[in-house]
Amino acid sequence: MNSSINTPEKTESVSNEPGWQRWMWYGLLLACVILSITAFLPLLLVDWWWVRIGDFPRLQLLVAYIVVLLAIIPFRKRLTAKFAAVALCAGIGIQLFWIFPYLTIASNEVETAQSQDSEKRLRILTANVLQKNTNAAAVLELIDREQPDIVVLCEVNQRWISDLSPLERTYSYHLTHPLDNTYGIAFYSNLRVKTAEVRGLVKEEIPSIDATILLRSGKEVRLFAVHPNPPRPGEDTTKRDAELVLVGREVSKNRSAIVLGDLNDVGWSRTTNLFQEVSGLLDPRKGRGLFATYDATSWIWRYPLDYLFVSDDFRLTEIRTLPYIGSDHFPLLVELSYEPEAEVTQEGPSLDAGDQQDAAEAVQSAREKHPSPEK
Repeated sequence: MNSSINTPEKTESVSNEPGWQRWMWYGLLLACVILSITAFLPLLLVDWWWVRIGDFPRLQLLVAYIVVLLAIIPFRKRLTAKFAAVALCAGIGIQLFWIFPYLTIASNEVETAQSQDSEKRLRILTANVLQKNTNAAAVLELIDREQPDIVVLCEVNQRWISDLSPLERTYSYHLTHPLDNTYGIAFYSNLRVKTAEVRGLVKEEIPSIDATILLRSGKEVRLFAVHPNPPRPGEDTTKRDAELVLVGREVSKNRSAIVLGDLNDVGWSRTTNLFQEVSGLLDPRKGRGLFATYDATSWIWRYPLDYLFVSDDFRLTEIRTLPYIGSDHFPLLVELSYEPEAEVTQEGPSLDAGDQQDAAEAVQSAREKHPSPEK
């Protein structure tokens, strides 16, 4: 009589595994739980800094999900491994959804310039120079080499303005607002400036520059240079979100407009998407790449924080990040071409009722938490 008896050798059991293998599995399981949280937590529509900071490292998290997913393959027969794999795949899908528009396989939101008319060109350089950075020579050399029509610099204090005094001879117009709180801002232009003023839309200590410039062709363009608060421990994103909404409302009144600067936000965040919907402006990075400008001192933790948005009557001639200048940000160079016929083929995001309510709530929240008169 034959009988079948399960022996310990034939029964798979976690307790029979080598200790290192068990601990490896527990470590991978813990990593899956943490990574799953990083995927789903930023979906919450709140302005808490510890939630919103999850908007930034989506590319890095995407790589982490893939690495851990590959690492659990040897444990694929476990039921918990199957659940972990599903959670990681969901995380991969979420991150790809947000960053896909910036991949080169996506369509361009701003078309490539077709006109060769130099009178319609506008060359802009923007950089966060880092207040404690003392390498003004690198900034001056870069500006001299690139020859932009307009320069916008963030984090300038009085020392920086003094060190950059040669720009006051090179550029026909300059408006500077130095501060020692890392929110100083400076604007230099070789194009005619019709109006320009420093404004504190949410707080006086966080200024922006609102200017109206004229292209060489005589075309009038509204230009806003901004540097809102970043999300950081102990401080939510209320002021940043409200400032971007207020700027978006301002420029939506103008046919031709540009908004640029260190937004302290990534393009794929809900906040930036809401800004585009309110303003109707386009992002020339979409379909061309991430163009990460921060952190210039790290090879891993880099995000696209410095931006330039344009109205749909502009096309793009050139966009690129520039070499290291001693700051934690790389400068950004953008050259635009004013081509009004592009309005027919380019279309900005639309603002629906839900977006209008989100925008209103962002501004109201900022007014309640940080009372300050809107100018």
